[in-house]
Parts: sequence; C-alpha cells; structure tokens
Amino acid sequence: MSPVTSLARRLVPGRAGRDDPQVVLISGGARGIGAALARAHRARGDTVVVADRDPLHDDDLVLDVRDRDAYRRLAQEVVATHGRIDIFYNNAGIGVAGVQEEMTPQHWQEQIDVNLLGVVHGVDAVYPLVCQQGHGRLVIMASLAGLLPIPAMIPYSSVKSAVVTLGRALRVEARRHGVQVNIVCPAFVATPLLTNINPGLPATGANEVGVRLVRQVQGGPMDPDRLAAVVLKALPKDPEMILAPWPTAHLAVLGERLVPAVGRRVSGLFLRRYLRLTAQAQEQSGEG
Repeated sequence: MSPVTSLARRLVPGRAGRDDPQVVLISGGARGIGAALARAHRARGDTVVVADRDPLHDDDLVLDVRDRDAYRRLAQEVVATHGRIDIFYNNAGIGVAGVQEEMTPQHWQEQIDVNLLGVVHGVDAVYPLVCQQGHGRLVIMASLAGLLPIPAMIPYSSVKSAVVTLGRALRVEARRHGVQVNIVCPAFVATPLLTNINPGLPATGANEVGVRLVRQVQGGPMDPDRLAAVVLKALPKDPEMILAPWPTAHLAVLGERLVPAVGRRVSGLFLRRYLRLTAQAQEQSGEG
C-alpha cells in the first residue's frame, strides 16, 4: 500500500460510499437480526457472507464462535475470496434468562462462551485484517440489557455489559488504524433468541413466560428488519452507540443515567411480574 493510499484511507475510513458494493461478514447471520442485516445489505447490492453454527443455505459458512482458530480461518478465507472485509457484524449470540436461583454453572458458562468469548474471538479474527487494510467497520451487537441491569437475566445482562465496554474501548483504539467500531443496543427483538431461551440448558420460568412478559413490558418485540434498517441508516454517521427502538430505548438509557433509582424501581416491577407469571404457569402446569 502506497503512503498516499494509506493516508487517504485514514482520512476517509470505510471509504466505500453507500453506492459502492461492500463486503459484509455476519456471524450468526442465518436467522434473526443477522438474517435481517443480510437481507438489508443484499438489497443494497453488497456482497454478504453469512457465518452460522447452523447454516440454512448452501453458500453460508459454518462457524461455531466458541472456536477461536476456526473464526480466524474463516475471516482469512473471506479476505482471500473477496479481497477485503468492509463491515463485520459481530452478531452471534444466545439468550439465557431466569432468576439467579434458577441459574446453573451451565447457564453462566454457555453465556460467557458464546456471548462474550464469541465476540472476543470475532474481534481477534477480523480486527487485525481490517487494521492491515487501513479501513473497515466492526459492528458489535450488544443489547439494551448491557446498559441497564435487568433482573431475571443476570448472566445475559452482565455479559452484554462487558461487550458494550469492549466495543467502547476498542472504538478508541481502532481510530488510529482507520477502523470504525459501533455498538448496537436494541431492546427485545422478535428473533429465535427470544423464543428459544436457554438453548440446550436447563429450563427456567423464562422458557414458559418470557415472550408473554416481553409483550407486557415492551409491547410487541421489535421487528428485526426494522432494526436492520435503523442500523444501516445510522452507520454512515458513525455513532458510538445505536439504540432501538426510538424513543423507548433512548428514554430508558437517559433515565438510567439521570435517575438510576427510578430504574431500580422499574426493574423491581419487571421482576415481580416475572415471578407472578412463572408461579401462574407452574400452577396451570400442575393442574394440567
């Protein structure tokens, strides 16, 4: 890379404009938010590479984000095939929910392995490549639960909080390489993560009442295609944080910053509703 080209890339990071096809890598891209992002980018004419533990299409790549070496090989394969990675969505994740007394070491370990170490492995795999390019964007999919302490979701909320901090700190470091980092923090989204709580793990009350509780607290979960549209619209502005939906998520974060005591009261209401719905579900199950 010539000094002039390198300087241009640093001055205009992520230089490909909205009209230029980009190479987009999405982990966990076969379903849910990842699939919605894939649809949105393909509609723009971008080249989309989907990586998923359970691929749905022949051209999807197989990836278990817990495998650090496999992640690195996959990222290198994408660059070898397409020449670069312009946008990487560090998206794969699972949902773990239930009050602390329902949690087992398995719940915690799986949450850490997939939702935290999986993100770290993605950064380890892609970040050196985009730094070498002198441009690129890492979009880290976190959660509103990473900004608000959510009861009955302690492992998930704790890990997503760590992911948010990772993204914020990496954003500062990445600037000197011409690389952009953004963190997406949505509220509940209508994806398999929401309907397949505690996958492969001991069930909790959340498996029975999770979706019903979300509808009572938030209303209908956000449509993933709507979230994808929000993300793609925001990226050219390069915000540190992308919150959705408006204004629910923004007001919740503002309230957490200004009046955290009110946030704890709301959290207490959320917890009581979870416990009440769980008790009702257990009573109905016993009657059945």
